[in-house]
Amino acid sequence: MPELLNIEGVSLAFGGVAALEDVSASVREGAITAVIGPNGAGKTSLFNVVSGFYRPSQGKVSFGGTDILALPAHGRSRLGIARTFQNIALFAGMTVLENIKLGAHDQLRANVFSAGLYLGWARHEETALSRRIDRDVIDFLDLGEIRDRPIAGLPYGLQKRVEIARALVMRPRLLLLDEPVAGMNAAEKVAMAGYIRRCVAEWGTTVLLIDHDMGMVMELSDHVVVLNFGRMIAAGAPDSVRRHPGVIEAYLGAE
Repeated sequence: MPELLNIEGVSLAFGGVAALEDVSASVREGAITAVIGPNGAGKTSLFNVVSGFYRPSQGKVSFGGTDILALPAHGRSRLGIARTFQNIALFAGMTVLENIKLGAHDQLRANVFSAGLYLGWARHEETALSRRIDRDVIDFLDLGEIRDRPIAGLPYGLQKRVEIARALVMRPRLLLLDEPVAGMNAAEKVAMAGYIRRCVAEWGTTVLLIDHDMGMVMELSDHVVVLNFGRMIAAGAPDSVRRHPGVIEAYLGAE
């Protein structure tokens, strides 16, 4: 498959502390690529560079052949890049459906006046959006029973699923998942891995994910990139990465 995302020689520093040093990696379209590494390795920093929250000091990031470093975060989302966050970023006082709708705000065309008064086109547009969410996202992620419940009080695993739903409503070409199974029990992890596979198989979504669950990562991913202290130390198929001496040392320490 062709490469959808290319990261070339990216470096990022905070106050003289290097978060990323000359990192290069690629993500194949229609595949699941994982970024792994010990705590502080630079994984979320790399996500923040791709999604537009951080601007690297050097390097290039291209998406679908287009250099995206000059684009703000919302410009990248319009190109088809969506993400979830390591710490859940949902609105607790809003319902599941209302949180998911927020992911599609860039796709709505109603102006401020009509949206504020909820007139004509704005009402029609939101009704159509609700139908699409029910058909394409709520059913897909088995969220029907909690559709109209507030986020507050929902189990952690369900909240993580709602966050993915909010990203999927954008119909992204590239979905960035930051620790999608963190804090879940074994059954929830298996279910989440199944949803991620279905995103790729049924929606054609390309997935780039971070997680510390090595069993899930190695079973789910087509390609694995390993960072340590901001540098890439290995990349390849899961089996080859698992046996790489540098990866073993990073996780287990030198003998």
